[in-house]
Amino acid sequence: MSTGSELQTKGVRLFEGGKYDEAATVFTEAIAAYQSEDSPELSAEMQVNLGLTKREQGDFEGAVEMMQTGLAYFRENGVRLREAQALGNMALVYAKAGDHEQAQTMYREAAAIFRELGEDQFYGETILALGDMLFRAGKLQEALAIFEVGLERMQNKNQRQKVMKQLLILKNRIMGEERRQQISESENQGETDSHRRRRRSRRNKGTDE
Repeated sequence: MSTGSELQTKGVRLFEGGKYDEAATVFTEAIAAYQSEDSPELSAEMQVNLGLTKREQGDFEGAVEMMQTGLAYFRENGVRLREAQALGNMALVYAKAGDHEQAQTMYREAAAIFRELGEDQFYGETILALGDMLFRAGKLQEALAIFEVGLERMQNKNQRQKVMKQLLILKNRIMGEERRQQISESENQGETDSHRRRRRSRRNKGTDE
């Protein structure tokens, strides 16, 4: 009889190979195996994995149900890192199901826990996922602000993220120049108005004399 660890490894391999029906069967077996081995935390992790598999099968309701079961264990037992990871995975399910509002809520909850735990890489990745969702929803300013925060926290950036970081730096530089130009124009306008007032004042004095 296979151990929970062996079944987990097999299930992950099947999942990564796109064999979701087989992966679901193996993850179900892994849940039972870990329970028999008195490893409830790992059993809960397999429930989340099964939820991810159901998401790929298009069974969004079943995916959320499995993940909520795993999430409940993590919360009840103070397993904060796995709780945040489960929330992030649930956000993926809601996003794929088209419930973007709930997905954003899950991402924000996950990000808050990652930040609390000092998990900067996970925090940055989660924030970027949230920013991408906001960007697709047309909330450009909010998305850009979130991208900036996420990229600032990430230590290991891929090439796309490095390019994004440089674009944000360029954007801030351009906006800074525009802001300084607006301030300069405002100051020049103020000086011009002041000169006009002084000239009018001198003319009025000459008329009075």
